[in-house]
Amino acid sequence: MLTHPKCLFVVLQLSFVCLSRAVEYEFLLEKDGLMAPCENHPGNPSGLDALFDMSILNITQKTESTLQLTGDTVIVWQDVEPSDTITLFGQIYQFEQGNWQKTMFSASSKDFCKNMFEKNQYWYKFWTQNIINSKDVRKTCINTRGSLVKHESFDLVLKASVNVPNLGGRYKLVVLFEAFDKRNVKRPVSICSEFRGIIRRV
Repeated sequence: MLTHPKCLFVVLQLSFVCLSRAVEYEFLLEKDGLMAPCENHPGNPSGLDALFDMSILNITQKTESTLQLTGDTVIVWQDVEPSDTITLFGQIYQFEQGNWQKTMFSASSKDFCKNMFEKNQYWYKFWTQNIINSKDVRKTCINTRGSLVKHESFDLVLKASVNVPNLGGRYKLVVLFEAFDKRNVKRPVSICSEFRGIIRRV
């Protein structure tokens, strides 16, 4: 027969095992939730169309949580220079009680041009690993107007496994790019885009 302290230890162990098991979720995009303009963001930043010319990029929705991307993009970001430092900040929000609430999920880079192709970064898994002219893009990054970003055709599967047992509801990912000159002064045009949809357990 287990003593009380041992019972408590066993319960804690079981609870830890249950909580540490990753749960797979999928993100179902809303009708207008792909690359949507940022809502009520300070500074009134521009959308992704001010960063990329995506007229030769085709995006097809294969399933509720899978997009197929084929084609290339051209950098069109105005008022930035190749010598600028680019920062990236991504934050996930949940819609609760009529408002968007910040969650614990975020990612950032103080030097995106340096971190763009690091394999342990979220954006590498979902985007930059599919850039086939990476040698050129490492030099030009996303702050050199006219440079081409070539992609192999790939499926963007909006699924992830996380150690959160009850993650569900309406969410949005806000992605913000900002540029800073050599004096660390922020350029006037920032880029911000939202990806809105429903998260459900697979």
